[in-house]
Amino acid sequence: MHLTRRQNCEIKLAKPAKRPVRAAFAGVPIIAVCCLVLLGAFSVARADDVAEGRAMYLEHCASCHGITGDGKGPVARALKTPPTNLRLLSDLYGNPLQDAKVARAIDGRAEVKAHGPRDMPVWGKRFLSADHGDESKVKERIRKLVAYLQSIQTGARTARRNP
Repeated sequence: MHLTRRQNCEIKLAKPAKRPVRAAFAGVPIIAVCCLVLLGAFSVARADDVAEGRAMYLEHCASCHGITGDGKGPVARALKTPPTNLRLLSDLYGNPLQDAKVARAIDGRAEVKAHGPRDMPVWGKRFLSADHGDESKVKERIRKLVAYLQSIQTGARTARRNP
């Protein structure tokens, strides 16, 4: 096919044809948005866990450990052993807290009798009774309490990770 000079210039000056977006990359923005939404949902759930943990803390723990967790609740003076300052748990367990150790301390059902009497109530038994024997609900309650306790730590953050 023989083109005139004018036709040849028109072809060169014409805008290049749009290339179709490759199918492999077409879903990337959608995937990115979904990931951001999921991360946002996780943050909201974590905030909800802390809020629910705080409500349970105020109901079950504040009378001994104080509203702020400083160990100076209204019942503290009447106790033989002073309640722990829960704001300083990170000094014992690291920061972030070792969730499993703190959860076992709250639960109390696995305590070793040879270590002496337990001054704190065995919340695992109480929650199990309140939750009609549903162990998963007990764990959920305790997990939320631990989330709240993590949120009130005043100790320095360390590189230690939860096991």
